[in-house]
Amino acid sequence: MDDLTTGYPVPARPIMRFRWHAGDWFEIFERHVALIQSDIARAQAEDRIVVYLSCPISSRGGGHFGTNIEIANFVARRLASQWGERFFVVNPAAYQLESKEGTGLIVRHIADLARETGRELTLDGLRAQAEPGGGDYMRMWTRVLVEDGYLADPPGRSRSGRHLGGLFDAYYFLGPDDMHEFFGAGGRTSGGRTGGGSADGGTLASKVEEYFARKYAIDPEFFVSFAAGPDSDGATRLLDLTNPSDARLWEARRKEFVRYYTVRAGAAYSLGSHDEWNLMARLNRARVADPAYGPGEQIAAYFAAGPCGLAEAEAETSIGYEVAAVPVSPNGMPATAGQRAAEVDA
Repeated sequence: MDDLTTGYPVPARPIMRFRWHAGDWFEIFERHVALIQSDIARAQAEDRIVVYLSCPISSRGGGHFGTNIEIANFVARRLASQWGERFFVVNPAAYQLESKEGTGLIVRHIADLARETGRELTLDGLRAQAEPGGGDYMRMWTRVLVEDGYLADPPGRSRSGRHLGGLFDAYYFLGPDDMHEFFGAGGRTSGGRTGGGSADGGTLASKVEEYFARKYAIDPEFFVSFAAGPDSDGATRLLDLTNPSDARLWEARRKEFVRYYTVRAGAAYSLGSHDEWNLMARLNRARVADPAYGPGEQIAAYFAAGPCGLAEAEAETSIGYEVAAVPVSPNGMPATAGQRAAEVDA
């Protein structure tokens, strides 16, 4: 049974609202926030520069969650290699249920909660009652990205507890170049952007199709995602590719996969990344106006290996999972975060 509540993840800095599950899932995500913040606190103690990696994770839009996890891990490793060990990359893929690492951590929280409350709790049982959604994760990540009560103040500045994301120095938004490089298509130029072909001459489309064929053949989870469908009674069955209807469904899924990772790849097509971009923009505007920060102390923004322009890191885009006060703008398009803020101020 869904028990949902709507509110601000950080009441002391009420700049973004979400809808999330209450009850056991709320308690589990609270523990997860504490774990992630402990990882960041350790990086701070080691005097490392903290970067948040904003990336697609779910299978929305034709992508595949397993592939997105692989790409996020690939980019996190590349950043660590290119930028150096002084940088600490917070990779959401390592903490969410879509990955084995994230599942393992959440299962540990569930076991702790079961032991403390004397109840029998399991991941499967909790998911049968309610599946965590984008609002649950964005409440968690908003707390991680905004709260800074454990920040070690720099000399002469009192920033701890202002909740302006003081632990984070930069956000890196995963772009199509990053995804294309993962598939082996395109080489990075001196400016950070990718070229048009791979070292062995293969095209982007051929590289993505080769990846699809390989994963389809050897990865059972990937195989089921594309080769299974609902039966007449609602049960899951394997598609019969000799059946024209099933064959069309399979081909449509494969085409969506190729289209997503060739032309729709990147954070621009992630609802969570939209919210994270808007969160960064609002924090940056607040930092400029705050005497403990001021101009020149904004969070740096990177997209697809390149730094964003002067105005980009303070401009907003359409919302993702955020609960907007203005659900639709006057022109019928989804409300921008700026329109939402204007309505709230009014």
